[in-house]
Amino acid sequence: MMDLSESTEWQAAQEGRSPRDRILETAFGLLADRGLEGVNTNIVAQQAGVGVGTFYRYFEDKYALLKACMSQGLDLLQLKLANAQQNSAHEPLEVQLRAGVEAFVDFALEDPARFRVLFSLGQNPGHRSRVGLGFSPRGIETGIRALQKRGLVDGKVDPCVAARAFTAAQSQSVLWWLGESELVPKEDVIDTLVRLHPAMACRA
Repeated sequence: MMDLSESTEWQAAQEGRSPRDRILETAFGLLADRGLEGVNTNIVAQQAGVGVGTFYRYFEDKYALLKACMSQGLDLLQLKLANAQQNSAHEPLEVQLRAGVEAFVDFALEDPARFRVLFSLGQNPGHRSRVGLGFSPRGIETGIRALQKRGLVDGKVDPCVAARAFTAAQSQSVLWWLGESELVPKEDVIDTLVRLHPAMACRA
């Protein structure tokens, strides 16, 4: 079998991209398929078509690589969510929530490997302690507090707990759905998650 790094088509697809970008994109696929324990620096370098020395020029070890993957992925997700929030800012609350959930689901569909790294590998307690990055629920928490001040969300609900519970439920539900998407239509996933959002489920 021809190694991926020897494929003419693969090499053509990589032209014009920096070695670091090639390493990162390769790493997302490998990490999603094999997990961190099944990946080493030699494998990543080989599949990315770079030398091991080039790998170490950018990353100290595979934990540093995972951290870089997490950072890049989280930045892209936050940008997508921010755009959805901005575009729906003047809409009714339910429309705003739907826009955010739909953006989250679309992010997962557009790049399942990246999503799996963020919310499967990235949430592993051992990995997270080494990497120090994760998806933050603070935006949802802030939103719940603001709605409580307006009397729209039950004041007995703890925003910190509610935000973290929803963030975990949303990410793990979508992670499951990526492997079982034929069982549940996308719109049903979005509708259900919107209904489970504390701003809807805990209305005053």
